[in-house]
Amino acid sequence: MMFSAQIDLMKADTTVILRNAKIDMFKSTMRLAVDKWGRVEVTEPAAFEVKQDNNLSLVEYELVNME
Repeated sequence: MMFSAQIDLMKADTTVILRNAKIDMFKSTMRLAVDKWGRVEVTEPAAFEVKQDNNLSLVEYELVNME
């Protein structure tokens, strides 16, 4: 789980480095989690284009048990 100070760093047009971060599933949606050894750091701006036509945050996921 991210702490308040880490959440404050996540702003539009800000480039961040995530260390020891993962995606957790919560109520059929994805949630970014940074563990207790993880870090969120603001870094120099990176030039890239966000691919918006495949937004995986809009997909509802379902847990499937493999037996």
